[in-house]
Parts: sequence; C-alpha cells; structure tokens
Amino acid sequence: MTIHYLILQIYRKNFEIDPGMLPERHQHAVRMQLGFKKFLEEGGYSAFSAHFDVFKGDGRFKQIPMLAASNLMAEGYGYAAEGDSNKASMVAAGHYLAPDAHFTEMYAMDFKRDAMLMSHMGEGNWKIARKDKPIRLADRFLGFGDFENPPTTVFSGEPGPATMVSLVHLEGEHFRLVCAYGEILDTEEFPTVEMPYFFFSPDSGVRLCNDNWLLAGGTHHQTLHLGDQRRKWEMLADILGIEYIEV
Repeated sequence: MTIHYLILQIYRKNFEIDPGMLPERHQHAVRMQLGFKKFLEEGGYSAFSAHFDVFKGDGRFKQIPMLAASNLMAEGYGYAAEGDSNKASMVAAGHYLAPDAHFTEMYAMDFKRDAMLMSHMGEGNWKIARKDKPIRLADRFLGFGDFENPPTTVFSGEPGPATMVSLVHLEGEHFRLVCAYGEILDTEEFPTVEMPYFFFSPDSGVRLCNDNWLLAGGTHHQTLHLGDQRRKWEMLADILGIEYIEV
C-alpha cells in the first residue's frame, strides 16, 4: 500500500470528489503535495509561497498546486500565493496563535451586504469550512497557461465571528499589523465559483473598514481566523515590536 493510495483514501473521506476527475490528475496533485511537504520538512520550514509564473516556466509541472496548498494549510503550514513571503509567514504565525489560519484575499465589495467577497485563485484552508455542507473537490478548469485542471477544494467559511489581519512592510525594519474584526456571513452557493469563498462583513462597516485599511497600508492578501483573535494578534505584535492597528 503506497502513501499515494493512503492520501487518496483520506481525500475521499474529507471531500466530495467530482466524478469526472481523471485519476492521473488527482494522483499528480498528491505527488505535488508530497513533494512540497518533503521540501518543508527537510528544510525545517514552517511556510512556503508558490509563484504561478515559476511553475509555468519550469516545465516539470502539469498543474498549479491548489490542492497541495490547501491540504498543507490544513496540516498547519503557512502558505501564500504569488511569492508573498510576508503573508506566508503570517499564516504560519496564525497557526500558533489559534487553530486553522486561512489564506485569502479581498476580491470585491458588496455594499448591499455591507461585506467583502473573500476568495483567491483556489487555495484555502478547508478546516474553516462550514460544517453543514460537504467540501467539494472540483475538477476545475483554470485556463492558466498550458496546465491541466488542478483539483481544487470548493467551500464557504463557517458563518460567525472572524478576525482578518495583514502584515504591512513600511520601510526598513518597520512593520505594521492591520486587523479587522467582523463576521463571516451565511454565504449562498455560487455554482460557477470553483474555489473557496465567503462574504466577510467587518464590524466597522465595509466602507469605513476599507478606507482605513488602505490608509493603514493594508495589503490585498490576508490571514483569516474564525472567532475573535484580536488580542492574540495584538500581543504578538507587541512581542515583535510591530505597530498594531484595528480598522
């Protein structure tokens, strides 16, 4: 019995797998996950960031590692896309502060909901998924370069309180931690959105939150936790000598 087989069995337990997914496509995603994990373990690393253009130009990869990123976050590793080492470090730090740190991005504002649509290209910590619906593993058409469909987890976040933070590099060794507290809304299903997604409604209101987020230099990648984790992040910022701002 191979490690590939065991991981595939775990996938079948955790996810509702699209019936049309080709076995070799799924197996390639498993190999990428194992490769990244071996790299992290051998280097003693707590986080990684995978830049899509590197995979495009490398020539050895058939997929973008969406599933590897999601599963390794669920195991407790930090991750951020597009070479964002600051945010990868924050996801890693988040795992130490509270369970299940999640990598995400402010995708769009919805003023009627007074909320922001949070999502990214396909990576997400499925440990924050809502408990009343299955996590889908989609045979997803990405249309990125010449890659094949990357197996991608599709879920919405568990409704309820949530904390979102961003690490801002101002200059030299001067950093700022920007924090927003609010609520993950009971987000409806969007059949054409094949990636993790949910609406986050900040307590300060979407307009004021975004205005102050930008004024503070908040970045477009974020780390998110379920629950109110503000005090933990504030204490970490104090320990590290980082400015802390709530918006």
